[in-house]
Amino acid sequence: MFKKEIIAQTSRKYGLILFVYSPQKKLDFCRKFEDKFKPLFLKVAIIHIRLMHKGGLETRLFNYMNYFLARGDEVTILSSKVSPTIQLPPEVKLVKHDLSKYPRIIRHLLFSQWLEKYLTAHLFDYSLSLERTWGQQRIIAPNTHIGYVLAQKKWWRTPSDLIQIYLDKKAFRLTPHIFACSNMVKNEIVEQYKVPTNKITVLFPPLNTSQFNVAVRQNRSEFQQHYGINDARINFVFVSTSHKRKGLDLLLQLFSTPAFRHLQLYIAGSTIKYKSPNIHSLGFVMNTAALYAAVDCVLHPSVYEPFGQVIAESIVCGTYAIVSDHVGAKEIINDKVGQVLPVSDIQAWYDAIIHFKKVNLDPAEINRLADLLSLERHMQVLTK
Repeated sequence: MFKKEIIAQTSRKYGLILFVYSPQKKLDFCRKFEDKFKPLFLKVAIIHIRLMHKGGLETRLFNYMNYFLARGDEVTILSSKVSPTIQLPPEVKLVKHDLSKYPRIIRHLLFSQWLEKYLTAHLFDYSLSLERTWGQQRIIAPNTHIGYVLAQKKWWRTPSDLIQIYLDKKAFRLTPHIFACSNMVKNEIVEQYKVPTNKITVLFPPLNTSQFNVAVRQNRSEFQQHYGINDARINFVFVSTSHKRKGLDLLLQLFSTPAFRHLQLYIAGSTIKYKSPNIHSLGFVMNTAALYAAVDCVLHPSVYEPFGQVIAESIVCGTYAIVSDHVGAKEIINDKVGQVLPVSDIQAWYDAIIHFKKVNLDPAEINRLADLLSLERHMQVLTK
């Protein structure tokens, strides 16, 4: 725990005692009684440049917010862009720094500069950023931009690339504790950004196990009827809002061939009408747990996926997963719940999909992953 945190927490209850101490004696006192004298609540700052219902990182922000609120903590969210569909609990304080008048390419940089000043002027017991920012005590590293660029096999760097890499470097250098979403990302931070390993903890993204669990399969027939899925066929799903990076082109190439016409591919996150009758667009799907339960297998041939929340979600819903070796979630997959294939080996993907057989996942393995990825376990690591 850092000096500012320790003194702030302990002095909230023992201010009269600390008043007579010198600054160093204050810190010594607080450290001595840190575990014994816990404050009734913490002042918590959660940082993300945007608040909207899009992507796993945004979902995680709301999970964190609800966790701290349930403990009775005082939560402040610092952001720049807020979707009109977002409704925060009344007890949450929202501080919005509007950057809409500035070019998009520099908004993250400007947000980080503003944030550093704000956190210096306002005392928080616990500050956590989900962005490449500085000034906070802890940061979530859901990816690295160098890792993304290398995966794309780009030999050039655009102005946007240079800014993103600068944000990464400064955030990783100035933040005392980094939480990498996978060992893949941790290795990128160490090797590409030269960050000491003792600053980094690998922490898989948490799952909302009340929403994603094997019990949803009890309503499989109902969900299949809703999405127009025929259980007599073999049904695959691809879930993404970044189709090119996630490998949709490979799947379209395979499922458009005559050999795949008996196999069905459902695409969540797209409204495009495809020519092949076995490829179906579902648009944006809110209840992805129902979709996982309705199909037989999730496909994720991503060229760069730091973790892959959809993989964890689908497996705990009892659905088999086939992923590429460029997916961080490969670290939670064994032959009981899925397969890991080389991203560039088209023949391996062809064989795995064409020969796929419906399978019921081992309940013990599902429960093991659900426990490993539970929000409670995640927060124990994040707040210790």
